[in-house]
Amino acid sequence: MKKTILAMAVPALLAAGAVNAATVYDQDGVTVTIGGAAEVQIIQEYEFNQQDVDLDVRLDDGELNFGIDVAVSESLTALGYFDFENEGGSVKNTELWAGFKGDFGQLTAGRMYTFWDDTNINEDIELGLEGVDSSLPASGNDVIKYRYDGDAFWFGVAHNLKQNGSEEETFKDVSGNLVREVTVNNATHTDAGVGTSFAGVDLAAYFIAAEKTPTVNDTKNDKIKSDAFQVSAVYNVDAFTVGASYTDFEQKTAGAQDKDKSGHYVELLAGYGVGDFQYYLGYNFGENDDNSEGSNIYANATYKMHSNVKTYVELGWAEKKDASGNTNAKDYGDATGFLVGMEVKF
Repeated sequence: MKKTILAMAVPALLAAGAVNAATVYDQDGVTVTIGGAAEVQIIQEYEFNQQDVDLDVRLDDGELNFGIDVAVSESLTALGYFDFENEGGSVKNTELWAGFKGDFGQLTAGRMYTFWDDTNINEDIELGLEGVDSSLPASGNDVIKYRYDGDAFWFGVAHNLKQNGSEEETFKDVSGNLVREVTVNNATHTDAGVGTSFAGVDLAAYFIAAEKTPTVNDTKNDKIKSDAFQVSAVYNVDAFTVGASYTDFEQKTAGAQDKDKSGHYVELLAGYGVGDFQYYLGYNFGENDDNSEGSNIYANATYKMHSNVKTYVELGWAEKKDASGNTNAKDYGDATGFLVGMEVKF
């Protein structure tokens, strides 16, 4: 799942089987689907002040997933799903869940994405959403999730039970010496979403409340609490798309607000599709409560060579200012980036 400085944004899979998955077995009420993708990019990422980022060949996506549907009765279906992704040169099981669906909705449990993963209307490929330091959980290993889809509306809630995360190793410069730090987070979160569609307009709202307690080198630190909400509206008419969203988020450590990790951001989107081409233009602006801020413009074009093959290009510009409005500080300033890429999937 791609993560940006501002937020995380890759759509969650809400039902067994991925988009464009192939059915490999369908008999006696049992359906098995398989899907996958291979995506490669040549990318020049943003270089802010005192940064040196080389042109890179990014293996952006390598994925293989399986979905299982079993018709238990005319009104009840059992579900199973698991997904493997290549991340950083290693294969990771990103989803593994089971549950039921029927007229009551869909109830699942296991390792999966939660509703906050569906936030953000941006259609950038890699070069959008810069400037605000917000990191909110959008998945978990111990998730219980419910979703209901009506004729013109949907709603759902997910809760990730409290769990210890994997060890995160970093090295900190202390008086010229590198000191190893190992952090383990005891974390939990709850999020929810609701949406409706009418006359070409899609409206949605999301909320999340999360907490974690980091243990650094076997020493328990103060509890960190975060919450956020987002509202969005997207209008589709013929080949045109326009949209806007607003997100507000806050983080507190031991009850005191972390101003550099609290704030808001706005997304604006315009799109146009013609034939096998799709074009998007987006603008994003965010501001933290310590007065640091960032803005971003991106434009991309995608050519659909086949229902399972697409190529694309993207250009982006971003600017980041520190709490004093300074663009000359380390990791701040303005920068441009570009990429070309290709995805093959089934």
